[in-house]
Amino acid sequence: MIQERRQWRRLVPGNARMFQRVRRVRSVLHFVRDRVPHYGPLITTDLHRFREEIVKATVGAGVSAAAGLIFACFLSVAVIVSTWDSGHRSLVAWLVCLAWAVLALVGLAYARRAVSGPLPFRLVSAEMSRDYAHLLAALDDESERGSSRQ
Repeated sequence: MIQERRQWRRLVPGNARMFQRVRRVRSVLHFVRDRVPHYGPLITTDLHRFREEIVKATVGAGVSAAAGLIFACFLSVAVIVSTWDSGHRSLVAWLVCLAWAVLALVGLAYARRAVSGPLPFRLVSAEMSRDYAHLLAALDDESERGSSRQ
């Protein structure tokens, strides 16, 4: 019996908390409805940047892998050739091996730089953070206004 009375008190039109909750939900829905269209261009920009970074990282990793494989082949040939008697053969073999090692390191550095770029979707996350902060501030202002009326 007492619980039934408590439930009816919550539904009484004079209950300010109920209307405050309704106002808060309305303001949140209005805010979300107004802000969601602004995320579309930001998501598009972030997707393009993310795609470019993935392509750069893939190209760098491919170049590094191919150069590493060729480096290993030339290293093997250089080791074999260096055992021959002629000094020119071993010098050329080691220079070719060194050139492929440099190419492999450049490809690795390129891929590493591409992967260590900025986080994907940073524009959207920054905008959502700002909107969330504005929403919290607006809700705090509204709750202060509501409590000062009572």
